[in-house]
Amino acid sequence: MTASAPAYRFSLRLYVVFSVLMAVSAAASGLLLLYLARPFITALGQQGAQATVLLFAGAGAAGALAAVAGLAVGLAFAGRIRGIVKKAEALSPPVRDGSPQRVTDELGALDAAVGRLTLSMDQFVRDSDILGRLPEGMVLVRGQGELLSFNATAENVLGLPLLPFQGVPVFAPAGLFPIDRGNVALERLLSEASSKRSAESSEVSVTTAAGHQLSLEVTVQPREWGADSAALVVLFRDASEKQRIREEIRRADQLAFLGGMAARVAHEIRTPLSTIRGLLELLEVDLPASQGRTEYMARILQAVDRQDKLVENLLTLSNPEPESWQAVAMPALIDDVVAMLPKDARLTVVHEPAAPQKPVWGDSFRLSEVFANLIQNALQATPPDGTVTVTVGVAGEETVRVAVRNTGSGIPAELRDRIFQPFFTTKSKGTGLGLAIAREVVDAHRGRIQVTSDGASETTFTVELPTRAPAAPAAKASLETAPSARAGAARIADG
Repeated sequence: MTASAPAYRFSLRLYVVFSVLMAVSAAASGLLLLYLARPFITALGQQGAQATVLLFAGAGAAGALAAVAGLAVGLAFAGRIRGIVKKAEALSPPVRDGSPQRVTDELGALDAAVGRLTLSMDQFVRDSDILGRLPEGMVLVRGQGELLSFNATAENVLGLPLLPFQGVPVFAPAGLFPIDRGNVALERLLSEASSKRSAESSEVSVTTAAGHQLSLEVTVQPREWGADSAALVVLFRDASEKQRIREEIRRADQLAFLGGMAARVAHEIRTPLSTIRGLLELLEVDLPASQGRTEYMARILQAVDRQDKLVENLLTLSNPEPESWQAVAMPALIDDVVAMLPKDARLTVVHEPAAPQKPVWGDSFRLSEVFANLIQNALQATPPDGTVTVTVGVAGEETVRVAVRNTGSGIPAELRDRIFQPFFTTKSKGTGLGLAIAREVVDAHRGRIQVTSDGASETTFTVELPTRAPAAPAAKASLETAPSARAGAARIADG
């Protein structure tokens, strides 16, 4: 190597090795010839001595000429190798840490440069901007199951670094997807693709070495790997987004159906219900008073009110958008909702002493329905010795959080995704619309609602609402307090 790039410390130079080898070979050939001609030289006597001197001189001359030729050949080869090394170092420069790498000759330098270039290309494949921007994660698996390579997206999707798993069988106990953690479906998919020599696709649930449980959409494509082996290109993406889209489409279809049904119900049922209620009230006045009449009339009116509330809930579910955008003070709204509910020693309201809360933008009437429903549900699910705590606080500079926590009962994990579905209920007298309406109203207010539960002893519903004004508010800011909150609490949704 040149002095300008002292990356290596040579034990020998290639042109020195070539010169010595060729000189030794030429000299050895002359001496071998002299040894073979020894009987003839001995027979010649004096002339044989002269022939011996000439043969020794010829061997020396041949060695010298061979050394010069070896030097020329070595320099030529070394020059070509230096050029190749420079090009390799241009793509993958050596690490300059002050300690040059020790090599035997220029071939050793070429081997080191090519080795670094191979690692650099492997890193390039993993960190390539093109591969990194792919929506799919990609891993390359050898036919025996070893992880060969991967891209950055694969690490992002799986949520862990993959370099420690390189060269390790992916389904081994120390591999990326240990088979004993329930990754049989993925192992079967890779086996089918490898045996059929064709692409295979499927949605599978996997558990990574870090314990992350994921739902992946996987495509496996076999590829030749060398002369007598094969590899599998495994492309995958997080299927939870696809499932979320499916859920959104299903929700939209449900709401569209409910919207049409609610419109027909409101037209066909609500008006007759109003007529029936009016006639019943007239009958209650005209008929002679008796204990049985009063009881029967009360039951009939209660059934009419129940059906009217069901129609009203359907209309709210099909159209949860705020009727007007106004600034709503959440502490005051929660206090008014609680004040309208029957007194209950189990219920406590806590206002966190944090930064001053900004008002939430939305419809106080519908927000009061949401929190009245959540609080009432919590009280119904709480045993006499349990507690219900409503906590009002902040979750950021532009978010207000209201948490309704009850003790004494929990929601099983298999039901948590279903409780927000319309008409799903575990109550004997519930319609299953209360929580569905709550979610739609919160979504319409640009917020979110979520539930956490240990499944046995406690449950918490958390609502987060933004304090940021909508892009085009329908009305100017005005703090809503008791009047509208009390009106909303009077229409507690029957969940």
